[in-house]
Amino acid sequence: MNRMLTVGVLALATAACGTSHDEVPHQATTEHATVEARTRTVSSLVPVEGTVAARHRAEVSTRLMARVTSVPVDVGSVVRRGQTLIRLGTEDIAANRAKAAAAVRVAEAARVEAARQAARMDTLLAADAVAQVQRDQAYLGLTQAESQLALAQATAAEVGIAEGYSTIVAPFAGTVVSRYVDPGDLANPGMPLIVVESGGAREAVLAVPTDLAAGLGAGDSLEIAGHDGRSTIAGIRAVAGGADPRSRTVDVRAVLPADWPTGLSLTGYVPAGTREAVVIPDSVIVRRGQLTGVRVVIDGRVTLRWVRLGRTVPGGMVEVLSGLVDGDKVTS
Repeated sequence: MNRMLTVGVLALATAACGTSHDEVPHQATTEHATVEARTRTVSSLVPVEGTVAARHRAEVSTRLMARVTSVPVDVGSVVRRGQTLIRLGTEDIAANRAKAAAAVRVAEAARVEAARQAARMDTLLAADAVAQVQRDQAYLGLTQAESQLALAQATAAEVGIAEGYSTIVAPFAGTVVSRYVDPGDLANPGMPLIVVESGGAREAVLAVPTDLAAGLGAGDSLEIAGHDGRSTIAGIRAVAGGADPRSRTVDVRAVLPADWPTGLSLTGYVPAGTREAVVIPDSVIVRRGQLTGVRVVIDGRVTLRWVRLGRTVPGGMVEVLSGLVDGDKVTS
């Protein structure tokens, strides 16, 4: 019995002295050089939310109320300028065109007859066979006939313009990003039918507070981080000349690479002066999952210390928000 207790105690002691996943302090060597955490003046950046937008975006609609007969494109279709997007039924327009053409023919005939009557009155008046008032009435009829002809011709032109609205084309080259109708649907005036976005460079659209926007101008650069993990340095293309009176923000647009998808949420970092921050080289950072740490050298011994990092600063340095102070020695 005593022998069994002795074996159990030894087993527990052995387990207690087993290895751990934490890094055990060890003696610093000269294999890896040490560096000191230093306080540096860095730019103070304010995050501003925004979205990715195309340089050109058109919600294509119609001025007619008509039935959709054909939609030869779909979401994702690449279209060229002038390419047909939607065709509308033109049965009513065809009937109106026939009526307008008939009205033009009637008005032309009336005008020819009025011109003959006016010429006849001129001849009779010269022979003193009619009164001046009769000649004036003939010319009045000619003027009225000419006006009726002009009205009929304008109506025919209006029908032709309306017929042009039955075929909806792309206003510029790009990609169809939304489609709201199918054949058989009824299109109403002003109702978006298809949305087309231009290709090429994208834009970051940011609503920047007025006090921060005062220091921005076309040609300046902003750090942009997409919510999908991508990031870039974007040049500002335009800054609105006025602010939104309700939100007290200014519309700022910066150029993004063409592969950024429109509608993506992003964060732009707007400069707001400078501040002091503790920085270390990115190469000495230890990453384990979502944890970040550094190996700190204290009295010749190295200990792993978890830290909270901030933003990357120029020169391959990273800001340390907590866990280190100026002068701490770290090694890789």
